[in-house]
Amino acid sequence: MTTPGTPPSERGPSKREIIVLSDLHMGRGRNPESHRFYALEAFFYDDDFLRFARFLCSDAAKRGVGLTIVFNGDVFDLLRIEPEEVEGGALERRFGAPHTPALAARTVAQILAGHPVFVRALAELLRAGHQIVMLPGNHDIEIQWAPVQGEIRKAVDASLRELVPPIEADWAQSLLRIEPWFYYEPGRIWIEHGCQYDPENAFRYYLRGDLSNVADVVHEAEHDMPLGNFFQKYLYNGFGHVTFIVPTSRANARYIKWLLINQPRLLFGVLASHVPFMLHVLRRLAKSATTPSTKHYLKGQHESNLEDLARTTGLSDKLQAIEKLKEVNADVLRASRGIGFQLVVGLFTFLLLALSGLGLWFVGLMAINALHAGFFAKAVLFMGLNLFLLVTAVGSLTYSLLRTPRAVPARPVQRAAQKIVEILDVPIVTFGHTHEEVVARMNRPGGGKAWYYNTGTWIAVFTHDVLLPRERVQYTFLRVRGDEPELLHWTPGRGEPSQVILLDETTAEGWGLVRPSQGVAPAPVPAPETAAAEAAADAARQRAS
Repeated sequence: MTTPGTPPSERGPSKREIIVLSDLHMGRGRNPESHRFYALEAFFYDDDFLRFARFLCSDAAKRGVGLTIVFNGDVFDLLRIEPEEVEGGALERRFGAPHTPALAARTVAQILAGHPVFVRALAELLRAGHQIVMLPGNHDIEIQWAPVQGEIRKAVDASLRELVPPIEADWAQSLLRIEPWFYYEPGRIWIEHGCQYDPENAFRYYLRGDLSNVADVVHEAEHDMPLGNFFQKYLYNGFGHVTFIVPTSRANARYIKWLLINQPRLLFGVLASHVPFMLHVLRRLAKSATTPSTKHYLKGQHESNLEDLARTTGLSDKLQAIEKLKEVNADVLRASRGIGFQLVVGLFTFLLLALSGLGLWFVGLMAINALHAGFFAKAVLFMGLNLFLLVTAVGSLTYSLLRTPRAVPARPVQRAAQKIVEILDVPIVTFGHTHEEVVARMNRPGGGKAWYYNTGTWIAVFTHDVLLPRERVQYTFLRVRGDEPELLHWTPGRGEPSQVILLDETTAEGWGLVRPSQGVAPAPVPAPETAAAEAAADAARQRAS
């Protein structure tokens, strides 16, 4: 048995191995009243996670190494939660009250109570002397608050005390860390959730600090709600078990198309009942946003915490530079204006096409009437005209619903990863958030190798168009041994990890099989001098030809 004060990470000169996983999106688990899972639960894999944790412990013990297990955000899903019976207006009764520190703490306590096997896995990792680090994501940013952290520690401590004596439980509890933003080992790795580099899911004031003393904490916190969070809470939860937690509008558009084809009554019913509430929230936010002091407290908390973090970590100006990489041009208010503009443009386009079709039908009808032909011939031509217009309309609608989205440029999160490599000169940058496994080559300032990894998710998602030979639930994680990273997935049937299956985009895209947005390994980013040389060579070949 491990003795207090001598964790495995301190037994030898080698570095601790790092395990990174993200996006478990745990809800309230199993309902004790019905013995069924809550309707909005997405994480059903507690037993598999316990086996994974036990494998990590046994494997590390055999090799005599210590682990740092980093939960990189969205472990808890405080957005995808069934509303309780609360006091307040119709908005709060339908969608639940916005989270104050006290309410968020109660919700996290309910989540942990609904996933006791997961808590047991955390306790076993800590008992074995391994360090656990929890980072916030856009669905559980509330773990920055002290009351929420207190509930996490309370649940883990209770499970520990079932395994070991109190003195060992206290020591193991000390190995649990909850950081406000990132985990960083100089010269080795930078880990954060990555939502700050996604325009649809970034917070303007990410470091929330303590809002317990704010009189109007509800409205203050909602003013900095990203677009993705807004739609998850006020629209997508209404679809029930349909998983609208993939954080991209392109992926969500596929769900909408599926609903339109398979469950149109559910789609239009939810839209009819939820859109008025969404508009009410937007009006409330827009009205209060005109008050200069609305965001004052959140801004002050964020800037103060950023300065403290920059000083205590020794990152100083480098952390300020990373902070400036965030994408905050699509918050709820700005995005709602953009969506409104797009709706107007879409309505105008629809009316234009409808009038054009009507005009074409009228011109065709007049041309048929002007012909010197018999009644039967004119009737055939008229039916042919109507059939042509009907087929064109149905074909255009079908194409718009079923067409595969066009390729998109490199994601902002991947561009941010390259910038972080340049700022910190670090060989590994790891995000979660996108739910897509990614391995991408980066360039270090000195010309050495660097890599960007996205650890995907531990829940089932349906975002890939390519028929890859793999399971929908991947249990993906990043393992760093020494300085060597490897993206793996846990296979419960084998009881050991396997490599994640990713296609080489450079070759596959040339064959027309995949697109850059599908979570496969992107091509290396060429250095400027290499790009210039390649351009010159291409020009020379063209002149020669």
